[in-house]
Amino acid sequence: MPEDFRYYQETPVGPDAHHDVPLSNFAVSAFARGAEGFVGNDLFPAMPVGKQSDRYYVIDKAAFLRNPDTRRSPGTRSKKVEFRVSSEPYYAENHALHTTITAEDGANADAAIQLRQNGVGLINTNLQRAQEVRIANIVTTSGNLGGALVVASKWSSLATGTSNPLTDVESAHAFIRLTTGLVANTMVLDYDSWQKVRRHADLLEMYKYTSGGQVTEEQLASAFGVQRLLIPQGVVENALEGGTSSMTNIWGNNAILAYLGPNTGLQSQTLGIRMQWRNPAFPAAFGVQRRLAMGAAEEKVEYIESGHYQDEKLVATNLGFQLLATL
Repeated sequence: MPEDFRYYQETPVGPDAHHDVPLSNFAVSAFARGAEGFVGNDLFPAMPVGKQSDRYYVIDKAAFLRNPDTRRSPGTRSKKVEFRVSSEPYYAENHALHTTITAEDGANADAAIQLRQNGVGLINTNLQRAQEVRIANIVTTSGNLGGALVVASKWSSLATGTSNPLTDVESAHAFIRLTTGLVANTMVLDYDSWQKVRRHADLLEMYKYTSGGQVTEEQLASAFGVQRLLIPQGVVENALEGGTSSMTNIWGNNAILAYLGPNTGLQSQTLGIRMQWRNPAFPAAFGVQRRLAMGAAEEKVEYIESGHYQDEKLVATNLGFQLLATL
């Protein structure tokens, strides 16, 4: 019997789940590496909240962007200006998954399989993928962002004059600036569109002495007028278990222009936020808990579970613009 599994069998375990610090640390490493190419964490920064459900304030922009008459006649009061405040609800749902290790598998599995570590990796990769799908669905659903444009000519037409990615992106920039006064600083461009547009003749002309046949991420970000280019690579299996595989891009084929503020807090200027609540019964989000069911008439398995409480909110729709059907 492998020593690792014998340790868990021989350790006295009560009816309550045990928070496993080493496995939790592994779990954080498993999905924080970014190897899967997820961008949701970057597009929707996290903000801790004190309650699982509550409301957040929204300050109306009109009063801050209006140009009032500031002149004052002698002996009169200055013009009064005010701003309006509304509120929106959030609810941090509990997202959780678990896996099991049977006593037989724990006793017989080769060390190279790393049952616990790979089980934790499976749980948290799926939790992270589910979050990526939720955020992508929010951002790419028609009508959710402040503006959208179906590109007139697909960016896969690479010759000069056949498509106009630079002009399309300028339209997205213009919308955000003219509706908020802020300039988009981030672009989400799906991997397939990125692979095509980096070889577009208009972009190659801009960098013809340095591009080497295709522009870099940094060059494309500069050409599109953003500080950061996010290129999601995540895919999702849509088939049910045992069915014919059907893999699709999580983000589809489109480009998102957005303004992301430098921080999240009481006065945030950013497209979206992940409202994160921590249940006092759990020491951290994605903390791994395990429980042994080895007693009489029990399943003779070890349960491993991870989860978090979160609500992904699109908090400023006019700070985002979608370019549809780029390919």
